[in-house]
Amino acid sequence: MSNPADLAHAVLLRVADFVRALPADQLAALADGTAKLAVVDRTRAARPAAAAVSAGLDVDRVRADLAAIGDRAAGVRYLADLKLTVAKLRALAKELGIAVPAKARKADIEHDIVQWTVGRRLDSAAISRPPAPRG
Repeated sequence: MSNPADLAHAVLLRVADFVRALPADQLAALADGTAKLAVVDRTRAARPAAAAVSAGLDVDRVRADLAAIGDRAAGVRYLADLKLTVAKLRALAKELGIAVPAKARKADIEHDIVQWTVGRRLDSAAISRPPAPRG
C-alpha cells in the first residue's frame, strides 16, 4: 500500500479506533489541547523497566495468543485465566502499547487490553468487509 490516499485512509481508521476507546477524561484533554497524540515507533526495543515489572510473564506469547483469539469474550477469559495482578496487567498493557487510566480497576485494564488487541482487530475487519450484494 504505497498510494498516499490509501495510507491516509488506513491511518485514519487506526486513529478512529484508538480515539473511540479513550476514556472521557482523555478525550476531553485531547479536545481542549492539554493532551496530544504521538507517533511511537513500535519496532524499537522493549523498555527494560516494563520488562522488569512483567518478569515471569511471556509478553510475546500473550501478544500472539491474543492475536489468535476470535472474539472478545474469549479474550476476557484468556486474561482471567492468567490470574495476573493489577501491577502485572498494567505492565502487560504498557508492553502492548496500551494506555490505561491511572485509577483503572483490574476489570477495566482487562477490558482495555481485550479491546485494543482482540476488539480493535474485529472492528477493523467488520469495517473493511465489503457490503453484501443486493439481491
